[in-house]
Amino acid sequence: MENAKVLVAGLAVKQLPELEKVCEVTFAPAGAGKDWYLANLGDFDALITGKLPVDQELLDAGKKLKIVSATGVGYDHIDVDYASSQGIIVSNCPASVMQPTAEMAFTLLLALSRKLALYNQEMRQGKFLDTGLLENQGQSPVGKTLGIFGMGRIGKTLASYARTFGMNILYHNRHQLPEDEERALGVSYVPLADLLSQADYVSLNAPATAETYHVIDEAALSMMQPTAFLINTSRGSLVDEAALLRALKGKRIAGAGLDVFEEEPDFNEEFCQLDNVILTPHAGSATRESRRSVLKEASHNIVSFLVDGVPVNRVN
Repeated sequence: MENAKVLVAGLAVKQLPELEKVCEVTFAPAGAGKDWYLANLGDFDALITGKLPVDQELLDAGKKLKIVSATGVGYDHIDVDYASSQGIIVSNCPASVMQPTAEMAFTLLLALSRKLALYNQEMRQGKFLDTGLLENQGQSPVGKTLGIFGMGRIGKTLASYARTFGMNILYHNRHQLPEDEERALGVSYVPLADLLSQADYVSLNAPATAETYHVIDEAALSMMQPTAFLINTSRGSLVDEAALLRALKGKRIAGAGLDVFEEEPDFNEEFCQLDNVILTPHAGSATRESRRSVLKEASHNIVSFLVDGVPVNRVN
């Protein structure tokens, strides 16, 4: 498609060289609101979006839209069903966020294990904790069991990190992996209830769908061991935060590492009052390397379809 027009929304960049070679690229103004997009989207063939919610109203405004690319693996901010009904392709960028998100999950696992948040907090207050006391000691992940909910690219990468630490790895997924792949990864498939009851660490790495909404609820938390930790680097909607707060306050689980929340950026600040929680601002893919890579991947999604006629990373 010649002279294709692409709008880039909600990204702190002003250059996409790979894309600008073959398309006319416009960068939305910083801080542009929905009204701006409603007034301007009709001129464009493609949209690259960061966190801009792309709902039915916006898709209707994009009268020429042929493809929307998210700049991450998650695409729950895009109304994929409605896009499909209008013949609009939706794509994502799974390769670019695979490694950094798995890194974040394992970083949270290590930080929880070794009580880094507590140590840092106390030291900043001038308190040199007596680590001879049992309550001030962390634990080693070596020999412990990691339960991975969602064995896609990120889950598999996380499993490879855990294996180097000598961890036992259980997983639950919509579909069980082939036996040879399980052997190569060193993982064992179990029902979700078994994963929750046996794991020392439960890591959520599944996408946000109707099926995964509040998969971690009161009942699920009650299955976890009181010494277990919950780690969420996927989407906040997987966890019933009210139930999690009750479990954390009641010490029914040991702690949590949360990179994502049900509401962002206005997250539930009750979590800030707890010393058994580590909080990060949806930063799983926030590395310089990943951000450069994701822009190239999103550009490739657009060029592959508009110029070459072959959609890649398609999710609908």
